[in-house]
Amino acid sequence: MSEPEIKVLLIDDDRDDYLTFESLLSEINARKFSITWASSYDRGLELLQYSIFDICFLNHELGIKSGLDLLSEITTRKLELPYPIVLLNGYGEFDVDLEAIRLGAADCLVRDQVTPYCLDRVIRYTMFRLKQKNELKDRDAQLLIQERLASVGLLASSLAHEIGTPLGVIRGRAEYVSLRHPDDQQIKKDMNILIGQVDRISKLIRSLLNVAKGEVGDSLQQLNLSQVVDEVYSLVSQALQRNGISFINELGNKLDISVLADSEPLQQIFISLFSNSIHAIEAAIESGRSSNHFIRIRSEEVDEIWNISFEDSGCGISSDHLRNLFRPFFTTKGIGGGMGLGLALSYRVLETWKGTMQVESSVGVGTQVKISIPKARR
Repeated sequence: MSEPEIKVLLIDDDRDDYLTFESLLSEINARKFSITWASSYDRGLELLQYSIFDICFLNHELGIKSGLDLLSEITTRKLELPYPIVLLNGYGEFDVDLEAIRLGAADCLVRDQVTPYCLDRVIRYTMFRLKQKNELKDRDAQLLIQERLASVGLLASSLAHEIGTPLGVIRGRAEYVSLRHPDDQQIKKDMNILIGQVDRISKLIRSLLNVAKGEVGDSLQQLNLSQVVDEVYSLVSQALQRNGISFINELGNKLDISVLADSEPLQQIFISLFSNSIHAIEAAIESGRSSNHFIRIRSEEVDEIWNISFEDSGCGISSDHLRNLFRPFFTTKGIGGGMGLGLALSYRVLETWKGTMQVESSVGVGTQVKISIPKARR
């Protein structure tokens, strides 16, 4: 089976350099390349922010500015690029190479000494090193998640003990007041609201306990995913319209998307995903990207699993925040914007169903959440 095409970005203001580089790539027979040429500093920065490549080669000499200036700007703007950058230095100055590495370059080459073999080797090894680095980060993040979930268990146990009894008293008094005034509809309405909120708190504590213990529960059933998503969409549609967000539902009328899950937690997972996407798009709008925003959901059937992709055009998530994303009580929202439990609980709930959740994101581009849920057996 042939290897996938490698997308290469070359940032170089000299057309002859571009043609030479293109020729070198064409002599590498072991793999295929598609090359995008950015002929200026500004165009290169734009492509780095809003396009996805497998590797970038950056010429040090870019007119008034330099490759080091561009690397420095990437660092200043906190752009988290999911691919390596290799600096092409015309003279092989050691100090320039060291500064480039300090600013985040994966490697440095002397431009006039580059051969097809050298180019192929650098591409393979820099991409491989970055992949290993990301896998190590993922493993560290998984360990951190387990530690934090253990802390959730301790917190939930304490809450169940300390808050359970007062909640029972409040609920009982609310029922008593409602019974004492059977003809006063306003009092009955107010007491029902109070009872509903007490039950909500009690349910949250039970959910925290179950999630922390990894308990599946006895309410797993066959659910139609399209129907669950439609129900959640009806709850958030006004917020989407208010922000001019298009909802692209590529599940369609797939009645065969049957998953084995618990109805209310599954609905809560998608409420959390919609809420996070709307928040991210609002942040993108505030930063100046005010149009063409969307949330897209699609599905893919793989053996006994349904893979669900939930994608948005929001502000994106930095690599530092990605590492903490499933940590309980971690949130980037302001006061009143959320507790930071949505994704942590969603992750753990999916685990108890033998499912998974992964997040990929690019700052300034958007985020994609990938969920896998076991099929319901017919």
